[in-house]
Amino acid sequence: MDWKHSLARLLARRLAPHDLVAVAGEVLLEALERLPRAERMTFLRDMVTASIGPLLRNLGREERAELMNSLLPLVVREFPLADLDLLAAFPAPASPEHTTER
Repeated sequence: MDWKHSLARLLARRLAPHDLVAVAGEVLLEALERLPRAERMTFLRDMVTASIGPLLRNLGREERAELMNSLLPLVVREFPLADLDLLAAFPAPASPEHTTER
């Protein structure tokens, strides 16, 4: 493991949770400022995709629901809901009569 990973792990172990949140936020903002605007969406999508599993790993169904309920107001405030394509994001499953399973 290189020194960057070792330093990050050391900070994660030593910092209080609120300090870790503050440092992570500052680091993320600096990283985003360096990225060209065209690369930000890919970076954010990749970061969330890589992090969501480990972040939720030890949370049960009730805890996940509670977390999502607390995050939804943030999502509603920050994202243009009128412009979202929910049908594309959550396509309907194929009906059994239209599948070609054999």
